Amino acid sequence: MQVIFNRLETSPLDIDTGVEPAIARAVASALAAHAVPLVTRRDGRIEPLASGVFYRAGQRLWLATCRHVFDDGAVLGDLGIALPALGQVRWLREARARLLAHPDHDLAAILIGNGAFEREVCRAWRALPLEDFDDAPAHALVLAAYPYAQMRRVDAVLHARPIVVFARCLQSGSDVWASYARTARRADGLPVHSPSLDGASGATLWALRTMTADGRYVLQPAAVQSAFKHDAYMRGAPFSALRQFVLAVH
Repeated sequence: MQVIFNRLETSPLDIDTGVEPAIARAVASALAAHAVPLVTRRDGRIEPLASGVFYRAGQRLWLATCRHVFDDGAVLGDLGIALPALGQVRWLREARARLLAHPDHDLAAILIGNGAFEREVCRAWRALPLEDFDDAPAHALVLAAYPYAQMRRVDAVLHARPIVVFARCLQSGSDVWASYARTARRADGLPVHSPSLDGASGATLWALRTMTADGRYVLQPAAVQSAFKHDAYMRGAPFSALRQFVLAVH
């Protein structure tokens, strides 16, 4: 079977949180199992489209992303889920999938309806329970996603380097906002240009919290990323809106 998707190694970036390099690397390793690259097919070749994360509500598996993914003519059957360990893509047209678009927020939830398809993607990606997570503001937010700027194609293979970036939380409420500057510091201390986040839409923004009892860090979903501006912000719809929306139709 021909390999058509190749995930590359990445080094986490810090905008302005001061996260310790060892913690940053541990978080990046943990989130590698959750940040899902979504692709589409154009002229017989796969193209990057967006990002997403799997969640489970009861026995149902949902793929969370953002609504504007479908604003430019993309339809559900055109979306593919990359399976990096196999170097392959599985297409949602095989999944008896159902799309739900939030009426107010830039959120979309895709119900994965085929048992064999569900089992295959769950071997590749971990699904989190759709729980009522703490929505109190956190000092640091983490984005794990697949931006276009870190992808390139060689012949028929799409090579993709995920981004894991730590940023200070600016505001939470009807939307969640985090800082995003043009430069960041890599885990090895090297200052680098922070990439454009086109293609990161639909990824989960994670709150990095410290459990004061024993000092451990805990990651919890905080928002679904949908927009950014260099030297200004990342923005996403609050995770609580996604949870309420999915459970209302569950």
